[in-house]
Amino acid sequence: MRLPDFITFTGADDRTCVNWMRNIATKYPVEWGVLFSPSRQGVDQRYPGGDKQSELAWSGLRLAAHLCGGHARYVMGEGEKTRIPVDLGYWQRVQVNHVAPDGRCIARFCHSWGTKGIAQARGDTFPADASVEWLYDRSGGNGVAPKTWPKHPGRGRVGYAGGINPDNVLDVLRAINCDGPYWIDMETGVRDAADWFDLDKVQRVCELVYGAATGDSND
Repeated sequence: MRLPDFITFTGADDRTCVNWMRNIATKYPVEWGVLFSPSRQGVDQRYPGGDKQSELAWSGLRLAAHLCGGHARYVMGEGEKTRIPVDLGYWQRVQVNHVAPDGRCIARFCHSWGTKGIAQARGDTFPADASVEWLYDRSGGNGVAPKTWPKHPGRGRVGYAGGINPDNVLDVLRAINCDGPYWIDMETGVRDAADWFDLDKVQRVCELVYGAATGDSND
């Protein structure tokens, strides 16, 4: 079984311990996704406030900004310009969460910040557009698993998300059965009963995937 190149854990919030995140990142190949929305920032607990945004931006961690709502519509050319509260030049990747993403729009926007773009794919196969990296995600952060997973397209790196959690992650990896470079992303599956980001669950996922899979390789 080919393992993911890395795992993206999305939804660090105001209560998340950055030092604990660093500790996990020294042991495992992880990326931290942070959610941004002009209407939900600092209101919905999945969208951290200004102090935590700054702490994360200066943390030295591998980061992906996930632009939602008005931010995503602006990138797609559908709405007024919004004020993104962080310098995206500090973020390794930017994911634009839009129901009908245009990879070229996302690529142009990300190029202006010197970062890589990610778009969500919801069809039965990955799009042919290679201007961005594609994340298969029909769930949209709602924790719903798809019935089937699309095959790797044979080029580039792709991602898989939707209903993945510590209890099913190994079964999901077997079901994906990916034969090319890929990552997995989880959001709802690594939150606690009160909907706070749960680093215990994050660490458990990492141990299951990379610790318990001794002998597997990406060769």
